Amino acid sequence: MGFLYPNNMRKIYIKYIQLLLLIVSSFQNFAQQQTSVKYVCQGILNLDSDANFAISSMNRMAAIGCNSALLTVWWERVYPQPNSKPNWAQLDNQINHAVNKLGHKVAIRIHLGRNYSLTKGFWEEEEAVKDFKGKVLTNYYDNNHFSFAHQPSVDKARGFVKEVCERYKSYQQSGKIIFISVVNTPQQELGFTYQNQQWPEKEYPAIFDHSKWAMIKFKDWAREKYTTIRTLNTYWGTNYKSFLEVEPYVNWWNINDSFRGRRGKDWFIFRHLMIKNYYEQMVETIKSVDSSYKVASEYGGVSDNLSILRNTLAFKDLSVKSDYLKTSIEGFQGDITYSNTSPNQKLYTEVAFFDLPTSDELKNYVKRAASYNIEFIMLIIESDNQSEYDKFLPAFQEAVKAMKSPPSNIVFTDSVKYRVSQLTDSRELVVNDWKTRSNNGQQKVKVILEEDLILENKKIENPLPDIVETNPIIPPPPIVTPPSNTPNQLPKESITAYTKEIVVNQNFQFRIPENLYYDTDGFIAYIEMIEAPRWIDFNRFELNFYGKAPYLGKYKIRVKVYDNAGGFIESAIYVEIVPPIIDFELIKGDYFDVPIQPYGYIFNKRTLYLDALPDLTNIIAHCNLDTINMVFELNGPYKFKRSSDKIPYNLFGEGRGLKFPVGTYTLSAKAYKLDSVISSKTIQFYVKASTQTEHSMINDWVVYPNPFQKICNLRIPDVEDTEKLSFVYYTIGGKKHPIKKEHINIVDKIAYIDLSEPSMPAGNYILEVSRGTEVIKTIKITKND
Repeated sequence: MGFLYPNNMRKIYIKYIQLLLLIVSSFQNFAQQQTSVKYVCQGILNLDSDANFAISSMNRMAAIGCNSALLTVWWERVYPQPNSKPNWAQLDNQINHAVNKLGHKVAIRIHLGRNYSLTKGFWEEEEAVKDFKGKVLTNYYDNNHFSFAHQPSVDKARGFVKEVCERYKSYQQSGKIIFISVVNTPQQELGFTYQNQQWPEKEYPAIFDHSKWAMIKFKDWAREKYTTIRTLNTYWGTNYKSFLEVEPYVNWWNINDSFRGRRGKDWFIFRHLMIKNYYEQMVETIKSVDSSYKVASEYGGVSDNLSILRNTLAFKDLSVKSDYLKTSIEGFQGDITYSNTSPNQKLYTEVAFFDLPTSDELKNYVKRAASYNIEFIMLIIESDNQSEYDKFLPAFQEAVKAMKSPPSNIVFTDSVKYRVSQLTDSRELVVNDWKTRSNNGQQKVKVILEEDLILENKKIENPLPDIVETNPIIPPPPIVTPPSNTPNQLPKESITAYTKEIVVNQNFQFRIPENLYYDTDGFIAYIEMIEAPRWIDFNRFELNFYGKAPYLGKYKIRVKVYDNAGGFIESAIYVEIVPPIIDFELIKGDYFDVPIQPYGYIFNKRTLYLDALPDLTNIIAHCNLDTINMVFELNGPYKFKRSSDKIPYNLFGEGRGLKFPVGTYTLSAKAYKLDSVISSKTIQFYVKASTQTEHSMINDWVVYPNPFQKICNLRIPDVEDTEKLSFVYYTIGGKKHPIKKEHINIVDKIAYIDLSEPSMPAGNYILEVSRGTEVIKTIKITKND
């Protein structure tokens, strides 16, 4: 029998043990803090080939606290041709300077993409990665890379990676190299790129890899998984005669939708396995030179809008052999990457001076990274451009401050589990749920990612035997006999006469909503289309209607809905064909990663009052078209042009806005699809200072805003004949500059004077207005950057 403590002694003993454990834990945390090294890293992409490129910039960054540098080595620069004498001068000089002159540690990024004109002898065109249109990758200065499915090309790349690791092995053995990474996309990232371009045509979103070798491997992979073509057809809802015909599903009109259903998810899985197999070979190559090398997986994003095209959503499985994991930590991605980085991995992030528009936004990104205790923050700047340096300096200073600070205590206010299949099907719903839980990112949420598509990817058991048939047989709905003496309840519809709006002359695709039909004593087993307009088709496996509507009007689709006991009902679904429409809405300008705050729709001739608007206002265009490019043009006291290719289509850009100068404006928007204008709208609106008349009055000869940036607005007296007026401005030194008539737009006695010309730098000037030869007004004006 054990020794029995009195109650008070037991409490003292327990408190003693708890105190002892706390001391041990604190000592362990202190020891970890002492041994853990934080890096503020200058990222150098080496976009210039000069042998001493970025050396002076490295000195400048070291002076403000950088303690490391990431250096990019370009395969095409070391070996322009297969028989070229290797040129290592740039990387040799940079590593020597960083390590021996600055006392830095370095990371090496090996870029395996090549300019398309320099791929001959490394890989041929049919071995290059290709998009869903059959076009080779030629995005960002004609950058291209080989197909991950072509093993001889992968082996050549491994040879170069091994050569890099061998060359700088001595730096690794002396503890000067932080990690090695291997990238392939034009954006210097791992995975597939998300767009393509054949200059001078426009960029377009793209799915890779549809090269010859990837398609061969995909057919073989499908055969291995499904065994028979009949089994594959049953799961995919296709009618292939053999595996030689098998192709991945691509929704040409909304390519993000290409990964739904079993067929789309198989394409996602196969692309994932191509990246994983390729990169794990690179990791093996690096560590074969020296097992102490650390390796980084560098992703541009793992759960943003582009991640499904990159195919990096299942990043845990992709990165299982990596020591570092890089991605953006903006918004939802911060919580999901931090929560799913394994204990033996370190999370790192990067931002370039051109990624965000302002110094404050760059600084706030670094603050967010520091809030996750990220130990490696890379800030990309490689030139000595003073304006770039000034813009980026606060972010560097914030990173240096974070490096010297102890780790913060991360508190999760909620936890949630999401699946990769949810992100492929309904990423917006996932992100909206996270926004609710995290108070729009103000609090941290522990996000557990279940990579269900990868875990459940198995060979199909008991495949159906192939049969010879001249016409495909549509399988009947499954019949299950209900228990005796229990009458079957027929399916029901939750919405009578469900109607879907479709835009005329546009390709469409939509699903039957999941909750439209239900069964109280079983489940909905099968839905068939029994009548529809001839331009509507139906995929019975994915419950998709698709086609192209040639006429306006409302049309009926008749369907039969079966339950698992064989009972059925007939139901009608309607499609209403409408013209393409554009509507403008005012919103608060800071909507980036926070809910949009609306301020009403703008109709023609509407008057806006500044005292009833937010400090910065943006304008979005609502359109009933998908996958378009919306081109805006604003004219008036402030002129601006911009194209927007993702929802919400907006005038000034995400998180941006304008405090509109008072005056009259014309706003137009054109919706483009494949370079054709599908719809357009133009309105005129007015901006006044206040609803109170006296506040909206502008005195004669008053310039506003003053200082200005581009457009100088001048109120002209009603008695003046504006046709007889001329305008010039003088520099402080007295030099005269006439203002051309095409730069002056006079509406309702307000002269909108465009002074955005590059030859007019920021500073003070004198604006002079003349009537004929008589100078009638001189006004001091100031132009800001």
